[in-house]
Amino acid sequence: MPVVVDDLQYKGLTLLRDTERFSYGHDAVLLANFVRAKAGGRMIDLGTGTGVIAILAHAKTGASVLAVDIDPDCCALARQSVAMNGLEGAIEVMQADMRELTVAKAGSFDLAACNPPYFSGGTESPNPSRRRSMFQDDCALGDAVKCASRLLKNGGRFFICYPARLLAPLCAELAAARLPPKRIRLVRAGQGKPPYLVLIEAKKGARDGAIVEEITLEGTYGT
Repeated sequence: MPVVVDDLQYKGLTLLRDTERFSYGHDAVLLANFVRAKAGGRMIDLGTGTGVIAILAHAKTGASVLAVDIDPDCCALARQSVAMNGLEGAIEVMQADMRELTVAKAGSFDLAACNPPYFSGGTESPNPSRRRSMFQDDCALGDAVKCASRLLKNGGRFFICYPARLLAPLCAELAAARLPPKRIRLVRAGQGKPPYLVLIEAKKGARDGAIVEEITLEGTYGT
């Protein structure tokens, strides 16, 4: 597989990317930048892919990270990227299905993050890794939300991104899992355009009530 090294443009961090497979998009970078935590916390990255959220979130927050993905090839690249950045002591990569994740103890994480697959139909990619990253074959939204709720401590925070047009079903899943949104960031792809992406910070066991933010990106994002 042809692999290139991407510059993550933060503290000299780099990431390995397979040019023939789907690796990560700007939504993953936006989510990593959205994560906030006190230093010393413990975080789980559900569906880590090649590890971009795990690496950036650790660098920005100081949290130790368990990065989980079902795809063995993605996990192999993520482990190499972790080693390349000298982060073996801070980030552990585990190949596992989040729906059957038994090694992680319930209520043992301060933070959880997930950039889940968005699509449930249409023309699917013949590439298994790309299909897993885009389509909900192995990870429906509800699976990710329930897993995060189970693994988080009471008061723990869950960070997730999703298409803005699907905000209502996302909020319904979060409410059912006792993860009410506390911060909602709407992302626009340009001035005057409707939001295309939503980033949510939810807090396990919290009361209802959220702060709503907006950011506008320049360029071709969301098109």
